[in-house]
This record gives sequence, structure tokens and C-alpha cells, in this order.
Amino acid sequence: MRLRTYLILSYLALIAILFVGAWFIDAHVLGELTESAIKIADQAVGRVTEANVQHSDRILTHMGQYVVRDKAEDVARELAYILKGKKLDDYAKLRRDPRLRAIAMQSIYTPHGSAGYTDLYDRDGYILFHPDKNVEGRNQLDWQKEYPETTEMIKRSFTEEHVQGFYTFFDKDKKERQRFSVRVHVPGTRFVAAAIVNLDEFFGPAQQRMKESCQAATVQARQQIGVHHAALNRKVVVGGLLGGLALCLVGGLSGFWFAAAISRPISRLRDGVRQVGEGDFAVAVPERGVREVADLAHSFNELGQQLTEYIEKRDFIRDTFGRYVTQEVVTKLLESEGALEMGGEIREVSLIMSDLRGFTAIIAEMAPEEVITFLNRYLSRMIEILLDHRAVIDEILGDGILAFFGAPEPLEDHPARAVACALSMQAAMDEINAENEVDGLPRLAMGIGVNTGSVVVGNIGSERRTKYSVVGSDVNFASRLEAVALAGQVLISAATYNRVLDLVEVANVLEVEMKGLPGRATLYEVQGIGAPYHIRLPDKSEDLSELPEPIGVRIHRLKDKIITDVTGRAWVTHLCDTAARVTSESALEAWEDLRLAFLDDNQEPTPGHIYGKATRVTPLTDGRFEVFISFTSVPADICRTLGRDSGTA
Repeated sequence: MRLRTYLILSYLALIAILFVGAWFIDAHVLGELTESAIKIADQAVGRVTEANVQHSDRILTHMGQYVVRDKAEDVARELAYILKGKKLDDYAKLRRDPRLRAIAMQSIYTPHGSAGYTDLYDRDGYILFHPDKNVEGRNQLDWQKEYPETTEMIKRSFTEEHVQGFYTFFDKDKKERQRFSVRVHVPGTRFVAAAIVNLDEFFGPAQQRMKESCQAATVQARQQIGVHHAALNRKVVVGGLLGGLALCLVGGLSGFWFAAAISRPISRLRDGVRQVGEGDFAVAVPERGVREVADLAHSFNELGQQLTEYIEKRDFIRDTFGRYVTQEVVTKLLESEGALEMGGEIREVSLIMSDLRGFTAIIAEMAPEEVITFLNRYLSRMIEILLDHRAVIDEILGDGILAFFGAPEPLEDHPARAVACALSMQAAMDEINAENEVDGLPRLAMGIGVNTGSVVVGNIGSERRTKYSVVGSDVNFASRLEAVALAGQVLISAATYNRVLDLVEVANVLEVEMKGLPGRATLYEVQGIGAPYHIRLPDKSEDLSELPEPIGVRIHRLKDKIITDVTGRAWVTHLCDTAARVTSESALEAWEDLRLAFLDDNQEPTPGHIYGKATRVTPLTDGRFEVFISFTSVPADICRTLGRDSGTA
């Protein structure tokens, strides 16, 4: 049965029952009922009045305590902000500050007017601000004998952050009255803010109005009962039939209207709820009908607007966060309870660290706009590859990138995924350099290190600035791996290699000493990876050509990109556009960073520098050393010169 039908039938049934019952009511019954109704009304109104007064005492007391406490805390917070940085021991100057006075002394209002006030004193009892200026500057402890309850509360407020309670006092007419007070410390100061209300002024008007309303209701009820008794006594017999028929007719029409007024808006709400369920949050229903139904329709329309705003904010957060991590990670972080709380966990992950070789030297002569275009082209492609492989990008520091795989979303294949990502990044460098050449920009070369190990991963920072990051010794090892990697190389650690050895193609195995690590570390230069990734870097041969005559070269040692010293005399004997074999009078260490400058016939450095690493050092019988140097950064003009000298141009 539909709601409209149910309401109409119920309404008509009620009218029929009333109509039949009216025939059995005579004047005597009406008289007895009238007297009984008056008596019951008097008793009921009296009980309701008494109960309302009792309930109002409890409700108003609770409400008053909340209002006064809230007022005291608001004043304390505002004063803490205003007084910050002010000289707090000059009370006279503070009293002359109108803004400070306005905040410290405020009236506490009820709908019927002022019922209390706020004031300010220090923790020795001296009054700084008070509605009665005659007591400002005096000590509240001076009235200890006259107001012992108040004094006790004031003393407690010197040491307690929050004090509240009731106390009595006598007004100017010697009438005993009661007050409620809340006293709160002003943060960062030695002041105490107090909020005080007179309870009878706070509660009295409301209770008096309630009593008057109840009395008026009693009188009105008695009058209405008497009027109805007289009218019904005359009409019950004579007009019962006609009245009953008219009542049925009017009742039927009003019942139909009432049922429609209830059912039609509810039907609209039902349709609106269905549309919201289908994703249409912009749906709105007319806010018509009885008050409760109209309020319900209004709340429904507000809900649609709030849902729309929520979806927009959620999508904005998701899209913004998605610029830093994969969409799968965004979903996990946003939908996991407590995912954004501070803290972390130990998790095995695979880390990638990459860096452009000689980037600082390359951009030294470039305009800032060119540098941004240059760098963004590189970073855009690298970030795209990282996110495609579901990496979490931890840091982008200039031309360097740190990313990791395996957190917060577990990835069983994170070592293989990291190696595949690193190879894809190296493979993309040819495409980037092709675009750079079209725009007349220098070529770029990148070194990448990949390491697998246990790190602490989680939300690091503070509530105001949080970063989802990783820390640990394996992060440092990944950084050292990247520092060893030559231009175009992908070096992986033994921990990573042991997890992917069945997938990868290794071009070279290196034994390298690293700062802070005992012994020599075994590193693997990866050339390619098999299914399901199928990525392989092109072979880069370093065929050195012997020079007709050795070329003098000046070699500078670098440490953390800073020149530390100059080696002895050295000569380039074999050369190609990516490497050189040098005979040096000074001993060099394998894998140290170097800067080379070719010398002219007068043994003066020619313009431009080449950056590289000493990958192999071999002592010669005559006390000199043969050094194999792989170039990490070669300017374009020098690169052309090298091509001519080595015979590759």
C-alpha cells in the first residue's frame, strides 16, 4: 500500500470513529468530561511547570557553564595573541591600550541582556582590568574576609591552569545571590582571565517566562474547555448528523491534501536519492510541503552540494598527490586508515639513484630559461618512466633523482622492476639528446645506481610538513653506487643482482672500494633484462686509437665536485670520443673523479674541460702509471676535436 493511500484511509477511519462516538455522547457526559478535563489540565500544567523549571535549572546550568568556560578560554586565547611580544610588567601602559581593554573586559549576554562580565588579574591577585575601574590596581586578596569563597577560587587559579565553581555574594540590597566563575591562565603570560555570571540574571528571565507561559496556558485551556463544552452541548444532539457528514467531507478533502503534502515530497526525495546513488550529486528537490518535510528536502539539497564539494576536494587531492606517486599508491594512502600518521616501518625496497654527468659545467653558460627547459625535458621523461614502473619518487634535487619500489604498496618483483626502470631511463637518453640537438642544446649523459635492501620507510617530518621517504644505510649505498656509475651505465649492487640474476644480462663485473665500507664491493653493469620487460641497451664500444704524438694534459683531482689538487705531468697516448689512455707521472686511484685540460704547444691549457673517472690504474716499469679514463662530460666543441684527433670524425 502506498503512503498516500494509507494516510487517506487512516484519516477517514479516524473521522468515522469520531462521528459514531459523537452520537453516544450526551450533555451529562460532556459536562463530566469538561470538569475532569479542567482538573486534569490544572494538574498537568502544574506538573509540567514544575518539571520544566527543574529541567531548565539543569540545562541552563550546564549551558551556562559551557558559555562561561568558552568565554574565558576565548578571552585567554585572544589576550595571548595580543600580548605576545609586549612588555608585560608595565600595567599602566597596558591599561591605556583600548584594544587590550576591550578584549579583557567583555560582557556575557543572554537573550535578555547582560548577565556577567570578564576581567583580568595577575597571579599575585592584582587586578589589571575590571568593569569597575575603582578596583583596578587593587589586590583581590584584600577582600579575603568579606568573600572567602571567591578568594579561595582566586588562590587556586594562581597555580591551576583552569578553575571553575559557584560562590555566593550579597548585592547592594544585602540580598544573597549566587555566581558562577571560570578562571583560565593566559598562555605565555602570568595573567589569569576570569569570566563571571550572576546565575539569577542568567537563568531568571527564562524561568520566569516559562512560568508565565504555563500560567497563561492554564487559563487559556480552562477557557477553551468551557467554550467547547457549551458549544458541543448545544450542537451534539441537533447538529450531530449534519456536523458528522460535513466533518467526513472536510476530513476526506484535508486528508487527501495532507497525504499529498507528505507523499509527494517524499516521492521526490526518493527519486533524488536514486539519482545521487547513480552519481548525480547536483540533483535538487523542491523545498515545499510541511515544515519537517521542507527541512528534510533542504538538508538533502545541502547534502548534494557537500558531496559535490567533497568529490572535488578528493579528486584535487588525488590528482595533486598523483603528481608525486603512482595512482595505486595514492589510493592506498588516501583510503587506508592512519596512512598519514607520523611514523614508519622497516621494509625491503629497491632504490634507484640517478644523476647527470657534468651537468653543472654544461649549464654554466646557459640562460636560466634555457636551463629550466633543458632540465624539465629530461625530468619529464624520467618521471614518466618512473611512474610507469610504479616507483615512488623520494627526491628530485636539481638533476639528481632518488626513487624506490616496494612501499607503501608491496611489490614482490621490486628488484626486477627497479632494474627495468633504470634501463628504460638510460634508453630514453638517446631520444632526449636527439631533441636537444634539434634545439641546439648540449647532449646529456646519466649514471644510475640500483640497490636492494631494508630501509625505514614512512611519514617523516612534522604535522605541518610531512614527507613520505626512506632512510637507512642502503640508501647511502645506492648513492655511492650512482657516484661510481659512468655515463650511460646502470650499476646494480650484489643484493639486487642476486634477486634478478636469471633475468639480466651483465656487461661487466666491477670490484670497487667505497668510502665508509670495509673491503671491496662487487658491482654489476647491466646491459639488458629479459621477459617480461625485454629491454637492452646498445653496445658502447670504447675503441681507443693510438695518437701519432702524445698530447700533454693537465689532470685535476675532484672530490665532491671540488678541485682538490693537480697531479704531475701526464700525456694522452690513446683516445676516442668516450675515453682516453693516459700515461701519468703521479699515481691515481681507481674510480676517483678527474678534470682534464689539454695543453697546447706552449704547455698552456686549451679552452674547455673534460670530466671523467679513472676506471683502471696500472703501474709501469719506469715508475709512471697507465690510467684508463672514461669520460663523463665532454663539451660539444671538444667532442668534435676529439673525433678528429682520434680519427673517428
